[in-house]
Amino acid sequence: MMFVQIFKIGKYYRVDDWIHYLGYTLISSILISNIELINFVLSAIILAYAYSLNDYYDKKMKKKYFLVPLILYLLIIPFVSYSSFLISLSFLILFTLYSWPKVWLEGKPIISTITNSIGFTLIFLIPFQGIEKIINNYSFILLIFFLNTAAQLLHEIVDLKEDKKVKKITTTAYFGVRKSLIFFKTCLLFVILLSFFILRKFLLISLSSIFFSLYFIRRKNVDIKVRKNFKTIGIIVGLIYILDLVRG
Repeated sequence: MMFVQIFKIGKYYRVDDWIHYLGYTLISSILISNIELINFVLSAIILAYAYSLNDYYDKKMKKKYFLVPLILYLLIIPFVSYSSFLISLSFLILFTLYSWPKVWLEGKPIISTITNSIGFTLIFLIPFQGIEKIINNYSFILLIFFLNTAAQLLHEIVDLKEDKKVKKITTTAYFGVRKSLIFFKTCLLFVILLSFFILRKFLLISLSSIFFSLYFIRRKNVDIKVRKNFKTIGIIVGLIYILDLVRG
């Protein structure tokens, strides 16, 4: 019975769809030598809020499951740093505007893609304390941003038919698959470029990012299988990131 309840909770908050993003928090925690459990808890809470809120409006659900992580967020605020508070609050505002029908950034081309990219990059920034460390790691942060943008464009290309049914005008719906595929590959080219910037400092991270990007750039077409591979290989690359940071 307990496992059934845990499964239901995981389904309500779409944990399977965002659990791997906690890897961002781990990578950045190791990067800046600030590994604190509270940052992982904070990241999980705001991700659960974003996904459950999106489901509430997209699927027209009756129960407001998103209120639980929102309450948990308010309870945890006194225990997080000022920087983490500002970053997490920015995330909450951004994804509330993303899903809220009166604004619905999700249905606006370019803005919807950028919102996602910035949002998940904020998860990466949660452990950062102060602007100085962010500036010192700007190349790494930009690399994460362009990986997020590529992932979002890939998601939009695969979900184009479903998005059109609900009149969701994403970047792909507006520009078409062909141009969106060009945008997708352009983002990966930026990842390669940024990888060369950090090559001396992070050899394995740079090389894995370059090979990852080249693998998907060579694809002429993308489908749901390619999206699954992007996620799976991306997780493997993330493990390489962690290995490189730990050994360094």
